[in-house]
Amino acid sequence: MILPDNINYKEFFDFVKQFLTEDRLNRFFSVINDRIANVQLILEDVYQSHNASAILRTCDAMGIQYINVIEKRNKFNPNKDICLGSDKWVDILPYSGQNGLADCIKMLKQCNFTVIATSSHLHDAYTPETLPIDNPVALMFGVEREGLSDEAFALADKYLYIPMYGFAESLNVSVATGISLFTITQRIRKENKVLKLTDDEYYKILSKWSLINLTNPEFYINTFLKKYNYD
Repeated sequence: MILPDNINYKEFFDFVKQFLTEDRLNRFFSVINDRIANVQLILEDVYQSHNASAILRTCDAMGIQYINVIEKRNKFNPNKDICLGSDKWVDILPYSGQNGLADCIKMLKQCNFTVIATSSHLHDAYTPETLPIDNPVALMFGVEREGLSDEAFALADKYLYIPMYGFAESLNVSVATGISLFTITQRIRKENKVLKLTDDEYYKILSKWSLINLTNPEFYINTFLKKYNYD
């Protein structure tokens, strides 16, 4: 189900919301008003379905809407039984090919994001407690065992690691993502530095969520297009 690009999303949401219950609408508003627009994720070649699924659930739970997925060598393959529907409520933005990572990072930097590379071996880097949060941040995580590529480290603006005090030298990527997102988003909320979604993003997301709750979403899209004389 793909929303047309040429419509007014607020207008569409105002049309489609009449078919939803008040309780469902209130839940949508509660969740979307807690979304944090100044944190995004970049996942480089993460392919294990259990990790991909756990990360999506964590992003939804922490209020992260956008997950940029780099598929240079591996396909991103979440398991719907593990996601438990979380993949429906976030936006997964795929980038493929040899230039996928560079294209993703270029886009984010043009939107004023600071790109953060994560590693378990950078002990002079920032931690989730010390990472600067005045500007939007995009946190990069890599595939299990190998971590991020040399290209990812070269394109990053800053670096992040999670201090560990046991024999383990690394964390599972979904665990590292969860620790980082929880700490950073809590700091952003407590310091009142939450950047809200733009109006266009806000109503586009609400429109997509609404259609998920309706059978035959194409019917509502086509009805709207005819009613408001879209070509």
